[in-house]
Amino acid sequence: MIHYNPLLQNMENSKKFITMGEIMLRLTPPNYEKIRMASGFEASYGGSEANVAVSLANFGLRSEFITRLPENRVADACLDDLHRYG
Repeated sequence: MIHYNPLLQNMENSKKFITMGEIMLRLTPPNYEKIRMASGFEASYGGSEANVAVSLANFGLRSEFITRLPENRVADACLDDLHRYG
């Protein structure tokens, strides 16, 4: 089955989508625990603009996400998570 993507039609490889915005950190207790009862959390990163950039990358399009992060380990984990998606 051939997948047809209208975004890729007549598009040069030099074109790139750029999104700008804040990154969000979601802390979720495991196993549907209540926040006050949890001893640990699962971290996930996202936000509208970051999610759009990741989706475009999944479609094979060049994309970048611009934001500002502090210099700390949480920001490093965020960058590592986003880089997994290309």
